[in-house]
Amino acid sequence: MTATLRKDFDEFLFAPVGKDSDGSPVTLLTVLARLGVDPWQEASDLAHLSREPAMQRLASRLEAMPNGPATAADTVTIATRLIALLHRVPTRAAPSSPEAPLQAKVLMPVKGISPAFFVLVGLIFMLVAQCALTTTHGPAPMDTTLSRDSEK
Repeated sequence: MTATLRKDFDEFLFAPVGKDSDGSPVTLLTVLARLGVDPWQEASDLAHLSREPAMQRLASRLEAMPNGPATAADTVTIATRLIALLHRVPTRAAPSSPEAPLQAKVLMPVKGISPAFFVLVGLIFMLVAQCALTTTHGPAPMDTTLSRDSEK
């Protein structure tokens, strides 16, 4: 299953992790793609793990890359930096801190009210108006008694 190309993983996936053999920069996205791993799916999977298991998994991916980090300490340093970028992304779960709702509002797109909502409100208004206009209180009382003037 392929994860959608979520923009909230961009900073994580496009972070530099080293240099290629020709000296050009290599991003995490490039490393994961070269390893045959879907970068967005991997980012999603890592985001759902706690920090320590996510770091271990990412470090093993970095160690598997050709021309990877020179030492284990370099691998840990890079993995720590990358996981910090990943776990900084707000999740869709309930916020745990008072400032989290503000961050979520800033990072998530604002969605307007759907036109269907206005159509529904209009229909309800028309139905209420229709009921109010057609409600009858019975016929108006009529005087059915004959007056004495008309009898003569």
